[in-house]
Amino acid sequence: RNNENDRDNDEFSIEDYLNDEDIPSYRLSTRNYSKDDRRDEIPFSTGVTFHEFLEAQLGLRKLDEEEHALADYLIGNIDEDGYLRRELEAVVDDLAFSLNISTSEEKLLEILRVIQDFDPVGVGARDLRECLLLQIRVKKQEQEEIALAHKIIRHHFDEFTRKHYDKIQNRLGIDDESLK
Repeated sequence: RNNENDRDNDEFSIEDYLNDEDIPSYRLSTRNYSKDDRRDEIPFSTGVTFHEFLEAQLGLRKLDEEEHALADYLIGNIDEDGYLRRELEAVVDDLAFSLNISTSEEKLLEILRVIQDFDPVGVGARDLRECLLLQIRVKKQEQEEIALAHKIIRHHFDEFTRKHYDKIQNRLGIDDESLK
């Protein structure tokens, strides 16, 4: 009889006495490091690159095979700031030599206009002035204000960048409030 009780005693564990509600939560997690230990974690990124983002938008456009190839090549030439800093003439030459695709500056400009319609607004611009004009185009303000902003950037950009606001006001006959 004693042997039987000993065998029963061997078969129980602490779990028989405690359930999870009795154990404080801080006891259930372990920390095998001190605050002084260096913990190198591998960064995990699920984000897409800027160019992948543009290529995804390209996939939503109805373009034929040649137009798609041209757009893909232009996207590849857009820098991380969103600018296309290469002359279209040079791109035409590159396409002829590297991909054996014959095209014109006019056709590339047509494809560039498609890309310039992508997000972020201003992408594919060839300089700051063009970038600002692309951004003005999508502004939701009164038409008069948009037209004035467009005119200032298009025709008086040098004065604008040099902060010669008085010259702009005199040439356009506008007051301080209109300029703002």
